[in-house]
Amino acid sequence: MMNNRTSVALLLGAIAGAMHDSAEAFAPASSLLVAPIATELRRCRCRSTEASLFRRKKKNDALEGVIPSTPRNDEVGEQEQPQNSRRSFLSVTAAAASLLPLRSYASSDKQLNLSNDDLKTIILSDIIDKSFLVSADITRSVYAESATFTDEIDVYTMDKWIKGTKSLFIPSGSRVSLVGDVEVAPGEVSFRFDEDLMFNIPFKPVCSLTGKVVLTRDENTGLITSYREYWDQSVNEVLKTAKFGKKV
Repeated sequence: MMNNRTSVALLLGAIAGAMHDSAEAFAPASSLLVAPIATELRRCRCRSTEASLFRRKKKNDALEGVIPSTPRNDEVGEQEQPQNSRRSFLSVTAAAASLLPLRSYASSDKQLNLSNDDLKTIILSDIIDKSFLVSADITRSVYAESATFTDEIDVYTMDKWIKGTKSLFIPSGSRVSLVGDVEVAPGEVSFRFDEDLMFNIPFKPVCSLTGKVVLTRDENTGLITSYREYWDQSVNEVLKTAKFGKKV
C-alpha cells in the first residue's frame, strides 16, 4: 500500500504529464489562429519569389535577344497576378486579424441587473444541476466577458478557466455538494462547497477539499466580474487526500 508521500509524488508526476499533453487547452485561442495564417504567409512568399525569378529570367532573355523585350499583355497579366493575389490575401488576413479580439458571445445576450432572487436561482442550478465547479458549465450570460477566475493556484480568463476545467476534471467521477445556502447581495454572491475531484490523468486520482466561492458583481450591470475560490486546505493538504481508483 502506498503512503501519502508516494501518492502525492505519483499524483504530481501524473499532473505534470497531463498538463504537458493538454497544454493546448490552456493556450489563448489567438495562437491557434495565428499558426495557419503564418503558414499561408510563408506559402505566399514562396509563390512571390517564384514569380520574381520568372520575371527576372524573361528580362535577361529579352536582353540577350531570345524573346522580344516588350512583354505581351497576357504576360503582364501573369506577372501582376501573383502580386494581386498576395495583396488580396494580405488584405483579407489583416481584416481577419482585426477581428481576433472580438468575443463570440454577444453583449446583448447578457442578463443585466437581475434581482437577487433570480441570480440565486441561476447559481443554484449551476451548482446543483450542472456541478459547474468541475464541469465548467456556467450560465455565461450572468458573467461579464472580462471576468477573471481565481483559485488557490492561479488567475485565469473565463475562456481559459472553462477549457482548463473541462480538460482537467471528470464530472461523472466527481462530486460537488453545496454546504448551506447561496448568499446573494447587490455586490457579491457567495457559497460554501464540499467536493471530490476526479482528475482526468492516469490512474484517475480523486482529491477531496472544502472551501468557499465569492462572486463579485458589477454595481452598474449586476454581472459577475470575478470568481474567487478559497480552499480550507493548502494545495499540499489537498494532494495528500488523493485516492486511486475511488468511485465517488
